[in-house]
Order: sequence, then structure tokens, then C-alpha cells
Amino acid sequence: MDLVNSHLIALFLIFGLGHPAREPVDPAKSVHVSNRVPCDGYTAPEEDLGTHAIFSPGASAREFVVSRFHKETCMLDIKGKCLHKEKAEWRDVWSVTSDQPSAGETLFVGSCDAWGSSDPAQYVLSGWYRESATGSKPVWKQATLKQISSQPEVFDFSDPNGGTARLELQRR
Repeated sequence: MDLVNSHLIALFLIFGLGHPAREPVDPAKSVHVSNRVPCDGYTAPEEDLGTHAIFSPGASAREFVVSRFHKETCMLDIKGKCLHKEKAEWRDVWSVTSDQPSAGETLFVGSCDAWGSSDPAQYVLSGWYRESATGSKPVWKQATLKQISSQPEVFDFSDPNGGTARLELQRR
């Protein structure tokens, strides 16, 4: 086996095995998170949010994820022809799981889609629970988040096994 194939197999083993599958984020089940600083088109200010996650003891793992929407972009353009596009999608930028509850972590939320852009950045907070699958890998399912309070911002969800998760966001 040549060196290139062995590297590809190693990457597959590192990133492909043991990583639980998760369906794409559904913004309808999520809560939009935004920056209070308006996007001015010249800078890209960020707002930092303090986080505190609490998970009840339960049979299934649970997780909060903040995802940011990335527009379709051309990563490699040669003479006006795009050779490599990145598709438009939600990408994870922060998470906390029931295996490692957080207290006092900081979440940075940008106000603009990109430096110098007047388009606001789009973020969603979603809640997930791990469901046993018939195969060897567990599957993460998205739960519907509910906002409990607005000052401070508190969100929670329950999984089908009776486990609960609560996240508090404090604007600094």
C-alpha cells in the first residue's frame, strides 16, 4: 500500500469511525441567536455571551449546539471558473454535551456575515439527544427548544427518555 492510501485510511479512521451521525439542523426546531450590535458594513463586531448548561441525569446523552449559516462560496476560482465550491449550510461553532456540562464558557456571536459585509450573521441554537440505533452507531436527533425566560435568556428541551437540558445565555 502506498503512502497516500495509508494517509487516507488513517484520516477515515480518525474522522469517520466513532463519530455519531446527526441529521442537518432544522431551524424550525431551533432558536435564533443574534448579536445586539448592528452590522454596519465596515467592521465585524462580536458580542460575547456567557453560557451555563445544566443536564439532568438520564439514560441518553444530550447536547446544545450553536450553528452559523455559511453562504455558498467559491474556494478556488481560476479565470472566472469556480473549481471548488463550498455549499451553503449550517456549521457548528459551539457545543456543550451532558458528558461535560459547562459553567462560564464564552460564546462569541458575530454581528456581520463577513468583514465589510452589511449582511447580518445568522446563528441558531439547537438541542440534541442521542437515540440508540439498530446499527453500531448511535444517532443524534434534534429536539424542539423552548424559551423559558428572556432576562436572562434560558432555553430547554426534554428527550423521549425523560432527560432534560437547560442552557442559560447571559449577555455581557
